[in-house]
Amino acid sequence: MAKKLRKTFRRLAPLACLLLVVSSSAAARQRRPEDLRPTLILVCTDGLRYDYLEKFSPPNLNRLARAGVRARWMTPAFPSNTFPNFYTIATGLNPQSHGIVENSVYDQRTKALFEMSAREEVRSGRWWLGEPIWVTAEKQGQKTAMLFYPGSEAEIAGHRPTFWRPYDGKLPNEERVRLILSWLDLPAAERPTLLSVYFSDVDDAGHDFGPDAPETGDAVRRVDAAAGQLVAGLEARGILERVNLVFLSDHGMATVDRNNAVILDEMFDTAAAEKIVWSSEIVGIFPRAGREREIYVALREKLPPQARVYRKTEIPARFHYSRGPRIAPLLVLPEEGWIVTSRKKFEEMREKGELKGLKGGHGYDNRLPSMRATFFAHGPAFRRAAVVEPFDNVHVYNIMARALGLRPAPNEGNFDAARAVLNDTRTPARRTRASRR
Repeated sequence: MAKKLRKTFRRLAPLACLLLVVSSSAAARQRRPEDLRPTLILVCTDGLRYDYLEKFSPPNLNRLARAGVRARWMTPAFPSNTFPNFYTIATGLNPQSHGIVENSVYDQRTKALFEMSAREEVRSGRWWLGEPIWVTAEKQGQKTAMLFYPGSEAEIAGHRPTFWRPYDGKLPNEERVRLILSWLDLPAAERPTLLSVYFSDVDDAGHDFGPDAPETGDAVRRVDAAAGQLVAGLEARGILERVNLVFLSDHGMATVDRNNAVILDEMFDTAAAEKIVWSSEIVGIFPRAGREREIYVALREKLPPQARVYRKTEIPARFHYSRGPRIAPLLVLPEEGWIVTSRKKFEEMREKGELKGLKGGHGYDNRLPSMRATFFAHGPAFRRAAVVEPFDNVHVYNIMARALGLRPAPNEGNFDAARAVLNDTRTPARRTRASRR
């Protein structure tokens, strides 16, 4: 019997060794890294309105928010749209300063048009002004991994993130989280200290069904599942309490009936405009030379009370939206719940059945409750079990820079929000040069 057992052992030994190697390798990947530098993971959920955590009760997000520090809400920059706001968060600059003044941007000097779907323009550094947080980190010797963050595909000031991917809206949330975790598994010399992941589910559902719809709640829960996967991965590596997690959104969502439409191109001679940059909640008009007053007067006379035309110089100062050549000389803004569109676009919506039922929209006055965004954070750099007063998202850049030990680039934020959310009392009291206003 002993001889038979020895023979069996010799036959199985190679397999046992192989299993041991595989097991050891997996354990090594999951082992708590002792060389972990201060690390921040930015989790970006498009359209996650400030009250969705209460409205839809996502368990993982609520657990993290309760354990860490949460702002009652975060106020987006104007206009309350995706690209302007995520880039304000990244740079600490308002859109008039960082140049991404809308999801679509017209450069009157070069006649070029930036749009989210225009991949070559999105990857061109000429559009992205200021210094985003990943460039700040890379310039100061840290590695970064930005997954689908607006601006991260472009070379800005000669820098790109160490790790980035072209935007792929079809990549499942689970794969996005696996990518983040795989970058954390890299050796210390290669491992990023700033990572970001983006989810679009909530915004997509909010537009299609409105902010109160069960479909929007389902989308929140899908993002919640991804957050649970991320937390589980960090726990398996023994670093959940050693990394900093920041969850935030770019804007909220308002209920919109698209039948409440201002058909703008029927109210002035569109041939008087060199370019019209359309979105449902803000329309920018670049008049031809000598035609600005003509367009302005026509719109002042014909617009219904649910919309208003502004000269750029008339925009309310609190919008920080009156400087820079990329902001159109004339802007048409509707009231919350209304849209501005062309006759052709309105009829296309009718034919597609998009005028039936309530939808969702954003881009409105950034001080409206429906536009409020979400901010909460969890980790060693942040306070525990705290709720703080609302703040503007222009201050998030300084929060991230302080959490990562970076010297911030000049920006328009201050350190008040950082002092409120960080647990480090050494957070500087000084303001940045550009924030004294």
